[in-house]
Amino acid sequence: MKEKSLLPAIGIVIYIVLSLIDRIIVSVPDYIYIPLGLIAIIIIIIGLIKDRKK
Repeated sequence: MKEKSLLPAIGIVIYIVLSLIDRIIVSVPDYIYIPLGLIAIIIIIIGLIKDRKK
C-alpha cells in the first residue's frame, strides 16, 4: 500500500483556518495573510509532488 503524505492535509488546514479567522473572527492584515496563504499553498504543492514520486 502507498502511504500518503500529510503535507497536503496540513496545508489545506492552514489555509482553511486562516480564511475562517479572516472572514469570521477578525480581519487579518494583508502583510500577514498573503505570506501565510502562500506558505500553505506551497506546502500543498510539495506534498502532492512527493505523493506522485512515490
